[in-house]
Amino acid sequence: MIPLEKLKNVKHGLYITELNPAASRHPEITAPMIASMGSKDIEGANLGAGFAYLVEPFVMIDAAHKHDFDQFLYFIGGDANNFTEFDAEIELELDGKVHSITYASWVFIPKGLMHCPLNVKRIGKPVIFIDARLTKEASVRSSPNKSGKS
Repeated sequence: MIPLEKLKNVKHGLYITELNPAASRHPEITAPMIASMGSKDIEGANLGAGFAYLVEPFVMIDAAHKHDFDQFLYFIGGDANNFTEFDAEIELELDGKVHSITYASWVFIPKGLMHCPLNVKRIGKPVIFIDARLTKEASVRSSPNKSGKS
């Protein structure tokens, strides 16, 4: 599997990019993930996104932080027949308040809002996780978090 930092999606003209699978930065995410790399993939694109399949609990991000761009997190059921069937518990801190997510949902994190830790506490059934951000950058985190994982 190609590490995310070395991911090279395949361009098919100016506006279409084929997404190549890559290994996640998190060893707990074992299925291949895909990521759109913002303007690295399509010149002028102000959207980057990562798509991952979660099957086990882990702390994805352990330190609170903020960005200078808007971010959107999606947590949906991993059953292709019913995306709203959600059997997991995810804790996410937003502006100092911990929220427990136990249902298919999306989260808006406006630029400047302190957020995280992000703790995948329980997985009964797989979860599709999407991290989308309105920025030209390929990744929202270039340095490791407190646990040493980036």
